[in-house]
Amino acid sequence: MTDPSPSPAASDRPSSAPIRVVVAEDHPAVRSGLVALLRSAPDITVVAEAADGPAALEAARAHRPDVVLTDVRMPGATGIEITPQLRETGASVLVISGFDLDEFVLGALAAGADGYLVKSEDPQRILAAVRDVHRGDAVLSAAATRTVLAALRGREGGTPDEAPPASPAPTAPEPALTGREEDVLTLVAQGLTNQQIARELFVEITTVKSHLSHALTKLGLDSRVQAALWWQQHRGS
Repeated sequence: MTDPSPSPAASDRPSSAPIRVVVAEDHPAVRSGLVALLRSAPDITVVAEAADGPAALEAARAHRPDVVLTDVRMPGATGIEITPQLRETGASVLVISGFDLDEFVLGALAAGADGYLVKSEDPQRILAAVRDVHRGDAVLSAAATRTVLAALRGREGGTPDEAPPASPAPTAPEPALTGREEDVLTLVAQGLTNQQIARELFVEITTVKSHLSHALTKLGLDSRVQAALWWQQHRGS
């Protein structure tokens, strides 16, 4: 059983505290496996489990986890449908699915998910992904990456309906980004982590996070993945 009492927001917890995770998965055996895997890591703790979309959202609001690991297809509401509301609780959202179908991958990223994995991933890859999205980095499985690249190629080839809706409408004026925000977005699009960007730009990680946060707000985006897609669509050659 999990502690039903409300938990402090992620930003209020010491950096050495374990990563607090809510696991949302409707298949009991799969959910148990994911929970057991996460609990095997000394730096990760599972604070709640959920078997459907509404329960996942309720758990996130009650426990204020650092990360929600959610299946893409669940009763009541899908992982994609609840992603924006999960992010409002302050959690990073890592979608995991048995499917690498284009509509699931692009739908999850458009909704603001911080990453997308397929369940066939190596267990250590899943643990690493939880840590990565908690640090503010983006995570995509190889299959999801191929889907995103194919969508971008489709956009460049004149079929924008295949591209993920990860940027403001084309009729909207492009917001003014500072030079440093442009630098950070460029490196995010190259796949660098916040730590790597900080080393590249000779700044603190907190500074990187601040520039990225400001850029996301200006662009009307919800996640690091969306920022990378925006850059590829608007700045990529």
